[in-house]
Amino acid sequence: MTDLRFMKLAVDPTMIPGVYNTCNQWCDYCPVTERCLAFRCRPRLDAGGDIYNDIAEAMHESMNFLKECHEAEGLTPPEDLMRLLNDDPRKSAKHVPLDDALEKMAKHYAFLAAAFLKTSGHDLESIPKRSDGPTPFDVFFYYHVLIAIKISRAIMSSAEAARNGSAEARRDANVSAKVALHGIDSSDEALQVLALDDADPRIEHMRRHLARLRREVEGRFPKARALVRAGLDDAASARYPAGISR
Repeated sequence: MTDLRFMKLAVDPTMIPGVYNTCNQWCDYCPVTERCLAFRCRPRLDAGGDIYNDIAEAMHESMNFLKECHEAEGLTPPEDLMRLLNDDPRKSAKHVPLDDALEKMAKHYAFLAAAFLKTSGHDLESIPKRSDGPTPFDVFFYYHVLIAIKISRAIMSSAEAARNGSAEARRDANVSAKVALHGIDSSDEALQVLALDDADPRIEHMRRHLARLRREVEGRFPKARALVRAGLDDAASARYPAGISR
């Protein structure tokens, strides 16, 4: 049964239904957090306990949380979410790797970026929230794995749409691809700025890899760029700080 706190906020007309499914999850710089049910009802991480030390448990809690957000707003939870909840990840957390060239390309970028970050000399524990917006390094750091995650999701949703003709899965594929493209664009811009003060040849190598990745994602998901996400891309939405893509 849906928690009453979800229901109370879900009837607020200022909420944007499902916006949490279409963003980059960088809540620190998002202008619509007050209109996002997932953000407003997010679990308190300082409440004690060790649930977040157990990845499978955390996954299950997160999926239940998203399911409650959907139900509170009168939306149907995604099929893949319900399937994962029925196949409880705490009992058998399995990952089936994709045999897809684009997914491998995205993962390779994540490895390149991780290797660069390891020798960067920066504190990699967390990204602080900055009053004047994220630095180019923050942007590069934030997206270096998220790009691959979103591309993988786009590929899996696209495959589901091909299997059963699901319009919901097709939209999810395009939304995920759009977030990945925003991450690619923002990362490329960040690396361009970093290169002004750092002659490390790996920066240009990563930029070339991102350029190829951008072409491949746009080719695979040609409708992703033009897709309009409520609250994020429409004319009424507030703009993100410079350098941030949603």
